[in-house]
Amino acid sequence: MQRRYRLIPRACAALTLLACAAFASTACVAADQAADRTPDQVAVPAGKITIKRDNYGVPHVYANDVRGLFYGFGYVVAEDRLFQMEMARRAVLGTVSEVMGPAYVALDKGSRSGFTPASIRAQMAALSADDKAIFDGYAAGFNARVNEVLKAQATLLPKQFSDAGFTPKADWTGYDVAMIWIGTMANRYSNVSSEVANLRLLDQLRKAKGEVAGRRLFDQIRWVEDPLAPTTVPRTVAPLKTASAPLDGNAVRLAPVSPELLSARNDIDAARRGVAEPWTRPIASNLWIAGPGKTTDGSTVFINGPQFNWFNPSYVFGIGLHGAGFDVTGNTPFAYPVVLFGTNGKIAWGATAGPLDVNDMYQEKLNPANPHEYLFNGAMRPMTKRTEVIRVKGQADESVDIYATTHGIVTNFDLPNGAAYTMKRSWDGYELESLLGWIHSMQATSWDQWLAQASRVAITINWYYSDTSGNIGYVSPGRLPIRPAAQDIRLPAVGDGSMEWLGIRPFSDNPRTFNPAQGYIANWNNQSAPGAVSDGGNYSVVDRVREFTARLEAKPRLTPDELWGLNRITAYADTNARYIVPFVLEATRGLAAGDPARRAAQLLADWNMLNDDPAERGVYDSPATTLMMHWLPILYKKVLADDLPPEVLAAYLDSGYAGDTQVASIRPGNGMKLIYNALLGATAGVPQTYDFFNGEDKNAVLRATLAQAMAELETRHGRDTATWRTPVVKHKFLTSNFIGAPQAGADELLTLPSFMNRGSQNDKMVLGARGVTLCTAAPPGQSGFIAPDGRKSAHYADQMSLFKDFGCKAEALTPAEVDRHTESTKQLTNN
Repeated sequence: MQRRYRLIPRACAALTLLACAAFASTACVAADQAADRTPDQVAVPAGKITIKRDNYGVPHVYANDVRGLFYGFGYVVAEDRLFQMEMARRAVLGTVSEVMGPAYVALDKGSRSGFTPASIRAQMAALSADDKAIFDGYAAGFNARVNEVLKAQATLLPKQFSDAGFTPKADWTGYDVAMIWIGTMANRYSNVSSEVANLRLLDQLRKAKGEVAGRRLFDQIRWVEDPLAPTTVPRTVAPLKTASAPLDGNAVRLAPVSPELLSARNDIDAARRGVAEPWTRPIASNLWIAGPGKTTDGSTVFINGPQFNWFNPSYVFGIGLHGAGFDVTGNTPFAYPVVLFGTNGKIAWGATAGPLDVNDMYQEKLNPANPHEYLFNGAMRPMTKRTEVIRVKGQADESVDIYATTHGIVTNFDLPNGAAYTMKRSWDGYELESLLGWIHSMQATSWDQWLAQASRVAITINWYYSDTSGNIGYVSPGRLPIRPAAQDIRLPAVGDGSMEWLGIRPFSDNPRTFNPAQGYIANWNNQSAPGAVSDGGNYSVVDRVREFTARLEAKPRLTPDELWGLNRITAYADTNARYIVPFVLEATRGLAAGDPARRAAQLLADWNMLNDDPAERGVYDSPATTLMMHWLPILYKKVLADDLPPEVLAAYLDSGYAGDTQVASIRPGNGMKLIYNALLGATAGVPQTYDFFNGEDKNAVLRATLAQAMAELETRHGRDTATWRTPVVKHKFLTSNFIGAPQAGADELLTLPSFMNRGSQNDKMVLGARGVTLCTAAPPGQSGFIAPDGRKSAHYADQMSLFKDFGCKAEALTPAEVDRHTESTKQLTNN
């Protein structure tokens, strides 16, 4: 039975139970449950909230009504992350310029055009009283703390406000609370399409190679599905029919894309979603679950590494919520009113970025006489227009006109080609329903209950489940459109009314697996299930998830420590090596020991395929790292440069390693996918109708490029390969949020010695007959507070060493455990 927190005093319990013997009422049932309360449960008086913080500063909030529970949540967030949350709110609402000046006007314009305020407000107005209390309670608690700060600014106002020259306002509403989630989760990870970029690519290839060869090359580098690509739902299941086959029809009917348009769109998307390649699917987060048949002790081990990039303050917030039907502990990004990674003592859950195709770009044909009219169903229609006014510090207000068609908001006008592009999103109007499904999934105690809440989620996301009975499961929620057969999902749809969606698929069509025979579930943003494809996934046999699955499959059973140890190995694993090194060894077999290519092969053969610096000398431990980083761009250029136009080639020369500009996660380079398929030849999952090797011997190409890399490295470093070392890339904790708004002072940049390709935080949950344990690391620390005099909270960066050393801190999951680790206690009144 789920723990409850009730008000019935112990002194009254016996008398109430006597009355219950004669009168079987609902009140009697509540009294009976209260009398059965174990000594470690917490009773909180009506209208009161208790907050207990542990020795890492993580708050546990106790209340017995929904508004009070989330009031306490909002209050503790404002204590720990007031400046971060203020800037997150401004970033998603598009009001950064008001306090930071004209440099942020473009950011604000992009944010304003990413959502429709009237739709969100209508969804808020339709909430039930209990659900409304979640958002309003959170906002009221946040405002209560802001008022305390404003009354004692000399000691309580975070220094970042003074440095920026403004103070917070106690004007948060439930709408603001919802918009934090909509702007940083729904819009960041579901507002994605590669279709315009794909059309531009097709234009470039046809121009360079001709109509037939250009289309053949396009199909080879932007395929629909690679049947060899690893999937989270095992490929033994029947493929989902969620996408149409590629057709030439609508490609002929589409106008070309102006290159300036794509550059502008990429800049906007990069700012809005904080990604290096805005035309790709999100590439963040990993997860692996081993069921009881895969562990040596029969437990279930659930490990999640959500990768949002790394920031100071931390992207995630630790919290425990207890009462009013909730009993959950874990972490959640930007202090959403839901714990995305955690447990309620019966089940555990987590998430990674979703892979489903829930959006379509439509190319609208414009009226030559009026660019704000478009063709639909045989007639020109006027676009709707919304004008947003942006206040700018130190200068006059600016405004932005936001246009929309029947398909959605106009993202770009391409006037030279008489076109505009709009994004149709299957989740428009379902943002709050999606969030509420996530919130109430925290109350589930079984797979069926949890799955029912997943069915409410319209955005694309991956959800993972385990319980104390040994069950493990996965589902990928999201509203999947039914598209017309004539639509090539890689390209924009024709907006004239001929390619409208035919409906939404039933939730039963969504990818899922429950207790798979392999005994584990693993994901690193790979394809969700056979047949589940998208316009930008380009899911390939070359996929970093193999860093997990290969090791999970190497032993019949693993210990919980071995499973946690995968975190360290995969954080440093070279995600290219397992694909290319076997081909190198084969290509150089039989060469003389002194041959440059043979020497290169020996370096790679002796390598552990990790790019790490265990002694913290400031350089990667193996000369093979130096070789790989130098050789792969040479190989890619040699094989691809004569086939791809220069502007296309540039996207395939990145070798997939950490660089000075830190991204959320690294993966094999795009060029590796093409080269590996070319090396596989006829056995590749993607048909190789275009010969990238141009008839040359593949092994000869590998040997020649290796020899070139060796010669260049010898010139640079000398002949002794043992001295070939490459400086490590430091692991940075950025001071601006992913949208680009500052969330800390510029002097608050934190670093660790070397980049780790792992979660922004890590959870380890072990479940079994004895319950659940939870261990987490969420650097830098729980609190981002810096006092006006410059003194930092004791919990400002106290999780950095945990993270660096791949450790974690045990989380308290019961009131007794919380009490044993309580550092401070505070009482609030819910008003």
